[in-house]
Amino acid sequence: MKLREGLWLVGSGQFGFEMTHRLDCNIYLIGDGDEYALIDAGAGVDTELLLSSIASTGVPASRIRKLLLTHAHADHAAGAAALRQRLDLWTIASKDAGPWIESADIDRTSIGAAVFAGVYPPDYLYPPCPIDETVSDGDNIEVGALSLKVIETPGHARGHISFALDEGDGMSLFAGDAIFAGGKIVLQQIWDCEIEAYARTIARLNDLRIKRLYPGHGPFLLSAADRHIAKAYDCFEKLELPPNL
Repeated sequence: MKLREGLWLVGSGQFGFEMTHRLDCNIYLIGDGDEYALIDAGAGVDTELLLSSIASTGVPASRIRKLLLTHAHADHAAGAAALRQRLDLWTIASKDAGPWIESADIDRTSIGAAVFAGVYPPDYLYPPCPIDETVSDGDNIEVGALSLKVIETPGHARGHISFALDEGDGMSLFAGDAIFAGGKIVLQQIWDCEIEAYARTIARLNDLRIKRLYPGHGPFLLSAADRHIAKAYDCFEKLELPPNL
Protein backbone atom coordinates (compact mmCIF):
# COMPACT_ATOMS: atom_id res chain seq x y z
CA MET A 1 0.00 0.00 0.00
CA LYS A 2 1.72 3.17 -1.18
CA LEU A 3 1.32 6.01 1.31
CA ARG A 4 3.56 8.71 -0.19
CA GLU A 5 6.40 8.91 -2.66
CA GLY A 6 9.06 6.52 -1.38
CA LEU A 7 6.90 5.11 1.43
CA TRP A 8 4.78 1.96 1.60
CA LEU A 9 2.91 -0.02 4.22
CA VAL A 10 4.03 -3.57 3.41
CA GLY A 11 2.78 -5.48 6.43
CA SER A 12 -0.11 -5.19 8.88
CA GLY A 13 -2.04 -7.65 11.00
CA GLN A 14 -5.29 -8.01 12.93
CA PHE A 15 -5.04 -4.61 14.62
CA GLY A 16 -4.41 -2.86 11.33
CA PHE A 17 -5.15 -3.67 7.71
CA GLU A 18 -4.92 -7.51 7.66
CA MET A 19 -2.34 -7.39 4.86
CA THR A 20 0.00 -10.06 6.22
CA HIS A 21 -0.14 -12.48 9.17
CA ARG A 22 -2.64 -11.51 11.86
CA LEU A 23 0.12 -11.21 14.51
CA ASP A 24 2.15 -8.70 12.51
CA CYS A 25 2.50 -5.06 13.43
CA ASN A 26 2.46 -2.37 10.77
CA ILE A 27 5.64 -2.69 8.71
CA TYR A 28 6.87 0.19 6.58
CA LEU A 29 9.26 0.42 3.63
CA ILE A 30 10.92 3.81 3.13
CA GLY A 31 13.62 5.08 0.79
CA ASP A 32 14.85 7.66 -1.67
CA GLY A 33 15.12 5.54 -4.81
CA ASP A 34 18.70 4.42 -4.24
CA GLU A 35 18.43 2.89 -0.77
CA TYR A 36 15.52 1.65 1.32
CA ALA A 37 14.86 0.46 4.86
CA LEU A 38 12.18 -1.58 6.55
CA ILE A 39 10.76 -0.25 9.80
CA ASP A 40 9.84 -3.17 12.07
CA ALA A 41 9.72 -6.81 11.07
CA GLY A 42 6.45 -8.34 12.19
CA ALA A 43 5.96 -11.57 14.11
CA GLY A 44 7.87 -13.82 11.71
CA VAL A 45 5.06 -16.35 11.23
CA ASP A 46 4.59 -15.96 7.46
CA THR A 47 7.74 -14.42 6.04
CA GLU A 48 6.89 -15.46 2.48
CA LEU A 49 3.66 -13.44 2.53
CA LEU A 50 5.53 -10.40 3.83
CA LEU A 51 8.26 -10.78 1.21
CA SER A 52 5.59 -11.00 -1.48
CA SER A 53 4.08 -7.76 -0.23
CA ILE A 54 7.49 -6.09 -0.24
CA ALA A 55 8.13 -7.29 -3.80
CA SER A 56 4.79 -5.86 -4.94
CA THR A 57 6.14 -2.34 -4.33
CA GLY A 58 8.53 -2.77 -7.25
CA VAL A 59 11.52 -1.83 -5.10
CA PRO A 60 14.47 -4.10 -5.99
CA ALA A 61 15.41 -6.31 -3.05
CA SER A 62 19.06 -5.36 -3.55
CA ARG A 63 18.23 -1.75 -2.62
CA ILE A 64 16.57 -2.67 0.69
CA ARG A 65 19.57 -2.56 3.00
CA LYS A 66 18.46 -1.75 6.53
CA LEU A 67 15.98 -2.96 9.12
CA LEU A 68 15.03 -0.55 11.90
CA LEU A 69 13.36 -2.03 14.98
CA THR A 70 11.30 0.11 17.35
CA HIS A 71 11.33 -2.34 20.26
CA ALA A 72 11.78 -5.97 21.23
CA HIS A 73 8.18 -7.22 21.41
CA ALA A 74 7.54 -10.23 19.20
CA ASP A 75 5.00 -8.63 16.85
CA HIS A 76 7.65 -6.05 15.91
CA ALA A 77 10.94 -7.94 16.15
CA ALA A 78 10.48 -11.72 15.99
CA GLY A 79 10.43 -11.53 12.19
CA ALA A 80 13.81 -9.80 12.12
CA ALA A 81 15.99 -12.90 11.88
CA ALA A 82 14.25 -14.21 8.75
CA LEU A 83 14.19 -10.81 7.04
CA ARG A 84 17.82 -10.14 7.89
CA GLN A 85 18.83 -13.47 6.38
CA ARG A 86 16.62 -13.32 3.29
CA LEU A 87 17.35 -9.69 2.36
CA ASP A 88 20.84 -9.31 3.89
CA LEU A 89 19.73 -6.39 6.05
CA TRP A 90 21.84 -4.25 8.35
CA THR A 91 19.73 -4.51 11.49
CA ILE A 92 19.40 -1.65 13.98
CA ALA A 93 17.83 -1.51 17.45
CA SER A 94 18.18 0.51 20.63
CA LYS A 95 21.01 -0.13 23.07
CA ASP A 96 18.59 -1.69 25.54
CA ALA A 97 16.50 -3.75 23.13
CA GLY A 98 19.37 -4.94 20.93
CA PRO A 99 20.76 -7.56 23.34
CA TRP A 100 17.27 -8.89 24.11
CA ILE A 101 16.54 -9.37 20.41
CA GLU A 102 19.93 -10.98 19.84
CA SER A 103 19.33 -13.52 22.60
CA ALA A 104 15.54 -13.77 22.17
CA ASP A 105 15.34 -13.20 25.92
CA ILE A 106 12.09 -14.80 27.06
CA ASP A 107 11.65 -12.42 29.99
CA ARG A 108 12.93 -9.12 28.60
CA THR A 109 10.98 -9.43 25.35
CA SER A 110 7.91 -10.48 27.39
CA ILE A 111 7.29 -13.31 24.94
CA GLY A 112 7.07 -15.82 27.78
CA ALA A 113 4.31 -13.83 29.46
CA ALA A 114 2.54 -13.23 26.14
CA VAL A 115 2.47 -16.93 25.25
CA PHE A 116 1.24 -17.79 28.75
CA ALA A 117 -1.54 -15.19 28.37
CA GLY A 118 -2.63 -16.67 25.03
CA VAL A 119 -1.55 -13.69 22.93
CA TYR A 120 0.64 -16.09 20.94
CA PRO A 121 0.12 -19.82 20.36
CA PRO A 122 1.89 -22.31 22.66
CA ASP A 123 4.32 -23.37 19.91
CA TYR A 124 5.28 -19.81 18.92
CA LEU A 125 9.00 -19.22 18.42
CA TYR A 126 10.95 -15.96 18.70
CA PRO A 127 14.20 -16.58 16.78
CA PRO A 128 17.30 -14.71 17.98
CA CYS A 129 18.54 -12.11 15.50
CA PRO A 130 22.02 -10.56 15.28
CA ILE A 131 21.95 -6.79 15.74
CA ASP A 132 24.49 -4.94 13.60
CA GLU A 133 24.13 -1.53 15.20
CA THR A 134 22.60 -0.08 18.35
CA VAL A 135 21.43 3.52 18.59
CA SER A 136 20.48 6.05 21.23
CA ASP A 137 18.41 9.20 21.50
CA GLY A 138 19.47 11.85 19.01
CA ASP A 139 21.34 9.52 16.67
CA ASN A 140 20.63 9.77 12.95
CA ILE A 141 20.11 6.79 10.66
CA GLU A 142 20.84 7.47 7.02
CA VAL A 143 18.71 5.76 4.38
CA GLY A 144 20.10 7.05 1.13
CA ALA A 145 19.54 10.81 1.21
CA LEU A 146 16.99 10.51 4.04
CA SER A 147 17.97 11.03 7.66
CA LEU A 148 15.81 9.45 10.36
CA LYS A 149 16.35 10.82 13.86
CA VAL A 150 16.16 8.38 16.77
CA ILE A 151 13.84 9.43 19.58
CA GLU A 152 13.75 7.37 22.76
CA THR A 153 10.08 6.75 23.54
CA PRO A 154 9.79 4.43 26.56
CA GLY A 155 6.53 3.72 28.35
CA HIS A 156 5.02 0.93 26.32
CA ALA A 157 8.32 -0.93 26.56
CA ARG A 158 11.84 -0.40 27.85
CA GLY A 159 14.24 0.37 25.03
CA HIS A 160 11.46 1.63 22.75
CA ILE A 161 12.54 4.08 20.06
CA SER A 162 10.73 5.97 17.32
CA PHE A 163 12.07 7.48 14.12
CA ALA A 164 11.39 11.08 13.07
CA LEU A 165 11.78 12.37 9.53
CA ASP A 166 11.71 16.07 8.66
CA GLU A 167 10.12 16.21 5.21
CA GLY A 168 10.27 19.98 4.81
CA ASP A 169 6.53 20.48 4.97
CA GLY A 170 6.28 18.84 8.38
CA MET A 171 7.60 16.12 10.63
CA SER A 172 6.72 12.45 10.14
CA LEU A 173 6.99 9.95 12.99
CA PHE A 174 7.36 6.18 12.78
CA ALA A 175 6.12 5.64 16.30
CA GLY A 176 6.06 1.90 16.90
CA ASP A 177 3.77 1.43 19.90
CA ALA A 178 4.41 4.84 21.48
CA ILE A 179 1.25 6.55 20.20
CA PHE A 180 -1.66 5.72 17.88
CA ALA A 181 -4.40 7.47 15.96
CA GLY A 182 -7.05 8.93 18.22
CA GLY A 183 -4.50 9.60 20.94
CA LYS A 184 -4.55 5.98 22.02
CA ILE A 185 -1.70 4.18 23.78
CA VAL A 186 -1.00 0.57 24.79
CA LEU A 187 -0.59 -0.19 28.47
CA GLN A 188 0.01 -3.85 29.30
CA GLN A 189 0.64 -5.80 32.48
CA ILE A 190 4.28 -6.56 31.64
CA TRP A 191 7.54 -5.82 33.45
CA ASP A 192 8.62 -2.74 31.48
CA CYS A 193 5.36 -0.94 30.72
CA GLU A 194 5.60 2.21 32.84
CA ILE A 195 2.94 4.91 33.11
CA GLU A 196 5.26 7.71 34.23
CA ALA A 197 7.69 7.03 31.39
CA TYR A 198 4.75 6.92 28.98
CA ALA A 199 3.55 10.34 30.16
CA ARG A 200 7.02 11.83 29.61
CA THR A 201 7.16 10.30 26.13
CA ILE A 202 3.80 11.73 25.14
CA ALA A 203 4.78 15.16 26.46
CA ARG A 204 7.92 15.06 24.36
CA LEU A 205 6.07 13.96 21.23
CA ASN A 206 3.47 16.66 21.81
CA ASP A 207 6.24 19.28 21.66
CA LEU A 208 7.41 18.02 18.25
CA ARG A 209 4.20 19.03 16.45
CA ILE A 210 4.14 15.89 14.33
CA LYS A 211 2.26 16.22 11.03
CA ARG A 212 2.21 12.59 9.83
CA LEU A 213 2.01 9.57 12.11
CA TYR A 214 2.90 6.01 11.09
CA PRO A 215 2.14 3.85 14.14
CA GLY A 216 2.82 0.21 14.84
CA HIS A 217 -0.87 -0.75 14.63
CA GLY A 218 -4.07 0.72 13.30
CA PRO A 219 -4.53 3.61 10.87
CA PHE A 220 -1.78 5.99 9.83
CA LEU A 221 -2.31 9.76 9.71
CA LEU A 222 -1.22 11.84 6.72
CA SER A 223 -1.99 15.18 8.36
CA ALA A 224 -2.92 16.74 11.71
CA ALA A 225 -1.21 14.02 13.74
CA ASP A 226 -0.34 16.61 16.37
CA ARG A 227 -4.02 16.89 17.28
CA HIS A 228 -4.17 13.16 18.00
CA ILE A 229 -1.01 13.26 20.12
CA ALA A 230 -2.43 16.26 22.00
CA LYS A 231 -5.43 14.14 23.04
CA ALA A 232 -3.14 11.71 24.84
CA TYR A 233 -1.12 14.57 26.31
CA ASP A 234 -4.25 16.26 27.66
CA CYS A 235 -5.33 13.04 29.36
CA PHE A 236 -2.02 12.71 31.18
CA GLU A 237 -2.11 16.40 32.14
CA LYS A 238 -5.50 15.79 33.78
CA LEU A 239 -4.01 12.84 35.71
CA GLU A 240 -6.05 10.48 33.56
CA LEU A 241 -4.98 7.70 31.21
CA PRO A 242 -5.46 7.99 27.45
CA PRO A 243 -7.68 5.32 25.87
CA ASN A 244 -5.99 1.97 25.37
CA LEU A 245 -5.73 0.55 21.85
